Amino acid sequence: MDLKEKKIRVYELYEKYERLVQPYKSKAVCEKGCASCCIDVGSVGATTLEGLIITEYLQGWDRQALKEINRGLRKNRNDKLSQVFARCAFLDQEQSCRIYAVRPFSCRRLYSVRKCDGQGAVVHRQAVGLGQKIEKELQKLDPDGCSGHLSLILHLLEKNGSRQGYLRENWRTEKFKDIIERYELVVHK
Repeated sequence: MDLKEKKIRVYELYEKYERLVQPYKSKAVCEKGCASCCIDVGSVGATTLEGLIITEYLQGWDRQALKEINRGLRKNRNDKLSQVFARCAFLDQEQSCRIYAVRPFSCRRLYSVRKCDGQGAVVHRQAVGLGQKIEKELQKLDPDGCSGHLSLILHLLEKNGSRQGYLRENWRTEKFKDIIERYELVVHK
């Protein structure tokens, strides 16, 4: 399967999850601007494939917006490495997601049937189980890649031509062993 087909498959898996959890999510109280999951959860995860999709999405942004995002990602990465909860770098001033259309699965699977108010989300056990299955399928799509905190995955894709290697489908995690260990990323193999 080539990279284009893999990206299509990612969105098919997102849609599959939405169909399967629709009965549960229909009771969700989440609304635009809530952002509790984007601030209080502390770990917005992604695969390298999802990171690539987000990176490509950002290429169309103006320089100032990218500068602001990169500053937020740097802070988020440092906070994560210091084990501090950090608001997602992609939240805007209105607490809305700037990359909502390409947000990773870890964001898509979050919802709550009760207002969080700092208490955390309440999710149906069945939806959690379905989410774990989809997450494994996403990792299978990215067999040479890895998973971890979004800001760390995006940073990894910036390193020493790693994105170009990934695009040419000759990217190997062994080449980035030090950064993978430092960031505690999960290798899919």
